[in-house]
Amino acid sequence: MQDFLFISDNIQPTIKKVKLDLFNSFEDETTSTIIKKQDPSFIPFLSLRQKFGVHQKGGYYPLPKKYVSLLDLCNKIEMNYLRNQCQIQFTIQNNFPEIIQVLQLLNLDPKLYKIKVIQDGIVIQHPFQINSNKSDNITIVKSSQEIAQLYDLINKRIQQLREKLDQQVQIKHKEHLSIINCEDFEQFGSQFKIYHNDFNLNDCPDIKPIKLKKTIFSNELIQFHLDMLNFMTEHYDKRGVSFMFYDHIIIILSVHFNKVKSEIEKALKNIINLIPDKIQILMNHINKQRWMIQLDRASLTQQNKKCILNSFLCN
Repeated sequence: MQDFLFISDNIQPTIKKVKLDLFNSFEDETTSTIIKKQDPSFIPFLSLRQKFGVHQKGGYYPLPKKYVSLLDLCNKIEMNYLRNQCQIQFTIQNNFPEIIQVLQLLNLDPKLYKIKVIQDGIVIQHPFQINSNKSDNITIVKSSQEIAQLYDLINKRIQQLREKLDQQVQIKHKEHLSIINCEDFEQFGSQFKIYHNDFNLNDCPDIKPIKLKKTIFSNELIQFHLDMLNFMTEHYDKRGVSFMFYDHIIIILSVHFNKVKSEIEKALKNIINLIPDKIQILMNHINKQRWMIQLDRASLTQQNKKCILNSFLCN
């Protein structure tokens, strides 16, 4: 027995050291060598197809990332109105993904905002905003009591949107329980606000944006984003990997499309914001050299990778 304890005491520090070395291995240039030598279970990369969601406060169910991003944008717009009480203007140059996400929000709730199409984007008007002939961006000074009441109304609007998103997930979850013959789990899960372990949040339907009467996205801009996604998928397929260093893929894209890095980075950010369940940045550290771009190659097959963004780009 003493011999066994002696062996255990000597093995345990070695295991801890392996884990520590792996998670800090990005700081040197021997990452690939370390990963090959160690057990794959220690590799600190997450599968995009696994259930990832954020447990929100207030007793809500977790949401897939594509729904979380919509809720976050709604929250930003509402808080901006609470502070400034004026219209918001989104331009294609600076707010490419936000414009599409607003159109997705209007699909969920057509009365959420009023929008006006302008030459280079859209103008968003909050339903609480008072129309004025003198100025579209007039700021109304309110008392502290009025602001408190407005804050409660805005929180209620955000909560209603959250409930709509929850409903989308719960419908899909209920279908999944029916397929695996586990309908009894629904009552249990509702007590703890959890979903079945086999349920993939990413399988929840995408929220399609509403169609604009006037097209604001040029064909060249749409094609550029589609071509970038297609090229990345093909490049990852050829290398047989699902993730690459951020700087590396930016350089490759810049050379292939003959564009400056800033333009490539902006387009890549747009794609990530629109389809976060298929592509994301891992290890979002202050140092970009430590970032990893992960692509879910399984969900971007040959059949759909050429049209995955079409529904979001209002084609």
